[in-house]
Amino acid sequence: MKNNPDKNKLLEQLTALKLFPNNKHVKQLRKQITQKLKQLEKPKVKQKPNPNKSRSGKLRRYHNYIRQIRNNFPNLSYKQIRSQLSKRKQRKQVSIPDVIWQNPSP
Repeated sequence: MKNNPDKNKLLEQLTALKLFPNNKHVKQLRKQITQKLKQLEKPKVKQKPNPNKSRSGKLRRYHNYIRQIRNNFPNLSYKQIRSQLSKRKQRKQVSIPDVIWQNPSP
């Protein structure tokens, strides 16, 4: 097992605290140092991806896409654009040209 330089520093600080009288400040420092040592010894666990974050990101992109198309076609409602998008995904004919679907930015 590799010696961590942070761990070595913390151990040196613990030994240095033995020089001082055992008052409440020294006890607090000792407790903080031991907690940091425990944190260093714990194995790092990878966090699972948060499904709500990925879902919200996808929805944000989707609604931004619809909004950009609506900016090009203000006469269509949001619902109409969404229904045309679903028809387009089914390879049906829609009134909005393919150029707009591919690059909706004005």
